[in-house]
Amino acid sequence: MTRKPARVLLLKDARQKLAGPPPPPRSQRRPTDFIPLRLATILFLGGIGIYSGLIPAPRLAPATILADAAGLIDFSTTGSVSSRAEPISATFSICASATRINCVVDGDTFWYRGEKYRISDINTPEISQPACERERQLGHQAQVALLETLNGEGLTLEQQERRDTDKYGRKLRVVMQDGQSIGNTLIAQGLAHRWEGHKLSWCD
Repeated sequence: MTRKPARVLLLKDARQKLAGPPPPPRSQRRPTDFIPLRLATILFLGGIGIYSGLIPAPRLAPATILADAAGLIDFSTTGSVSSRAEPISATFSICASATRINCVVDGDTFWYRGEKYRISDINTPEISQPACERERQLGHQAQVALLETLNGEGLTLEQQERRDTDKYGRKLRVVMQDGQSIGNTLIAQGLAHRWEGHKLSWCD
């Protein structure tokens, strides 16, 4: 009988160790032996179905849909419009110098902690470039009214627009006092218009 060289036997033995024990005959396999293969098949076919469009994409949860309808989701920043109220705590004055920390520019613009804010739900008369004398007078009245309000109590800032800032870099916020927009008070006093995307005349 011809004996195989020792090198061949060692190589064959090493291959068998790397390959592991041979699988049992199909008739002796347990049901659990097929689970990894079935799981891999399901995952593979599921991935193909989603990629090809055979399986519909997951639907948004009802809570997400309701949040979007309420205007709380800001898709422009992949985040949400903040519903948290930021308390205002400062002493304000009329802006009169180049250094502006806490001061009022006019009836709808002010500086708070070194940042410039625009009250987003109203528009007030211009002071710097009024279209008529009546607008200039109303502008100063609105400025004083805002100053007195900001030095009051129970004030918070709320973001109610999808944009955080306008084209001038001013933060867009609604000023609330005890749960109500101070813009409504200025409107009732004839010192502001509801902001609807364009300015209305103060000279009629």
